[in-house]
Amino acid sequence: MSPGFEPCKLAARYDVEQFSEDAWHAYSGGQTAKFLRIHIKANPPEASLLLNAGAGVYDIGIPGWTEIPFDLFDAPIRNRPNAVCGSVEKMPFQSAMFNAVVCVGEVLGYCDPHKAIQEFARVLKPGGIVVCDFGSTKSLRRCFNQEYGRAADLVTDQYNDSPEPIWVYDPAYIHSHLKAAGFRIAAVYGTHTWSAIARKMGVGGERAMKIQRRMEWLPIPAVCADVVTIVAARL
Repeated sequence: MSPGFEPCKLAARYDVEQFSEDAWHAYSGGQTAKFLRIHIKANPPEASLLLNAGAGVYDIGIPGWTEIPFDLFDAPIRNRPNAVCGSVEKMPFQSAMFNAVVCVGEVLGYCDPHKAIQEFARVLKPGGIVVCDFGSTKSLRRCFNQEYGRAADLVTDQYNDSPEPIWVYDPAYIHSHLKAAGFRIAAVYGTHTWSAIARKMGVGGERAMKIQRRMEWLPIPAVCADVVTIVAARL
């Protein structure tokens, strides 16, 4: 676990069987689900394994895939088929075992991304894909803040109206780790752009989401987004 987190506080929040998202994070999850449907096709031609790394209470649920829910905490994956408990920084799986790895919900914000990405590369088969997301230091919400543009920084964000520390990264920093681990970047998506501008201007989360939905007809480049999702293929 990366510096800046108290294990007991993380457990109190995430070692649970049920979890409710605020509007900001529910929107992020919906966008991620859309990206996953684009890049992880239903009913693959062979028996395919999908690692849901940092699964929490959520299933990926793409037909035809055998999903392995994997989480640091036991409660959210308890009683789910094929569930495994452990850290994404050192996973208890054989090398070249999975056809796809999904690590979303900003899981990288709670761990060492270098170690996690090396593990994704190890457990993926050649040609397999990883989909991961993270909070960005290049977000329009972070303009003129001390963390803007830094490779990595620990910030305090809001989750369900309570403060929460989380690491955010420059997309170029994550790209460099993926490329060093033998990945080719296939696609990059941005979530929360207009809403990030609204938050920067002091607008609350609920109203910022209304602005985001109203302005989706006019996209802003992913590099400016608050949450960046990367799809990469294992060479």
